[in-house]
Amino acid sequence: MEIHAIYSAFKSGDVWAAPVDMEGAMIAFASEPVRISYSADESEERRPVLIVDVKGLSRRELDDRLMTNMRFPGSDVWFLTHIRDVEDVFDCFMGSAVKVLVPYHTTRNDEVLREAFEVSENCMPVLFVSQGMVICRDEGTKDIMSAVSEIAGIGFKEIVLFDTDSMLGMYDWVALNNMFPGLIPFVRSKGLPIGDAGFPAFIVDL
Repeated sequence: MEIHAIYSAFKSGDVWAAPVDMEGAMIAFASEPVRISYSADESEERRPVLIVDVKGLSRRELDDRLMTNMRFPGSDVWFLTHIRDVEDVFDCFMGSAVKVLVPYHTTRNDEVLREAFEVSENCMPVLFVSQGMVICRDEGTKDIMSAVSEIAGIGFKEIVLFDTDSMLGMYDWVALNNMFPGLIPFVRSKGLPIGDAGFPAFIVDL
């Protein structure tokens, strides 16, 4: 299943979107956002859409106006924003999000991930990857295998791996799928045929 990622912000009473530039975990709009109208084709099966809170991630504070104004007919909203503690998780579910994606590097500590796991099965951790390494809270890095193993050890069945700079190739993804079948790739490269790597679900830029 292909899931579209829309990099969004709330502006002038509506949801706006634009492509982004990323450097590690830093994210910013690459052009002036415009109003968007996104709805699933009625002939297609219902599938999620991922809304990425650009302002929330860049300012390290979730945008509650975006959270409460996400409406995408025919799609279930997955929401990726800055999460520091479990209270932020509760806040996200006050909006229209069906699933809340929790960035590993923004959480206060591992206990937040454990609490999120206990709160809802609709929480999914997100590991931001840059230069082939997972970004950590202290701006350090971990290798992907270790980080995914640690998060899976909490009990999560689904873990999103966000390749922010498109450094991972098909060989890497196929190997990861063989080791961790619960991974959901999030890739930004338009030229990577990630659908051929065997994952049941994957996220791509719209």
